Amino acid sequence: MNQNQLTQSDYGECPVCHGTGWETYYATVYDYGLPEEIQYARRCPKCKGGYRAQDRTGVPKEYHDADLGKFDFDIYQRDMSKLRDLCTTFLNHFQKWEMAGKGLYLWSKTPGSGKTFLACCLAKSVMMKYDLQMRFVTAPDYISAVGDSYKRDRGEEDPSQVYRDCKLLVLDDIGAQADKEWQRQEMFRLINKRMEDGNITIYTSNMSTDNLNVDTRTRDRIIKTCVELQMPEEGIRKKKAAGEQRQFLASVMG
Repeated sequence: MNQNQLTQSDYGECPVCHGTGWETYYATVYDYGLPEEIQYARRCPKCKGGYRAQDRTGVPKEYHDADLGKFDFDIYQRDMSKLRDLCTTFLNHFQKWEMAGKGLYLWSKTPGSGKTFLACCLAKSVMMKYDLQMRFVTAPDYISAVGDSYKRDRGEEDPSQVYRDCKLLVLDDIGAQADKEWQRQEMFRLINKRMEDGNITIYTSNMSTDNLNVDTRTRDRIIKTCVELQMPEEGIRKKKAAGEQRQFLASVMG
């Protein structure tokens, strides 16, 4: 099996979902106004993800069941139809994006605007549809993993290598890493290696590429390999939390 495909080291085993923890299903979406049936994933109805020995994708626990069908584009006040179409195209025609070496750069200044959730929804859907290796890591945690690799004994596995090699990477919160020279160099090494290998990256950030605290070489490579999109400056996390609270209260109070 190709090293960029899902392996037993990524998931456990289940007779229905074969260890992925997910069952595929299909839904009709509109790609540039035309109906198209695409494949999504949902938690396995038999094991409900219970057979997963360890989810090594790194996706935050709250987003483990994320897929594009769960992202609510209508929660925003702004019309999100164009972004919805682009995300659908990214999923349906991922091979074309891959051939062009293009990922996404999702940013907004407002915390809780949904950029990390959208990145996870896209990445998980692509992972399941194309059976490829995906990883999620925040920029500070990647730097921490690189630092740990310096301390490892000879012959031990480099914990940061998978982020340079995986087919699809969500690099969350780039710009939040400390701004030291060795960290700038390591961020360049990651992004340059992924560009040279043709591996796709989805970035999230609180700043545009113009203001990103990386060196010029790194910024140029991000711009070259990504479509930059500004998310709405709306804090939807609080809005979703309020809705969940209302549903919970309604359920316990009848």
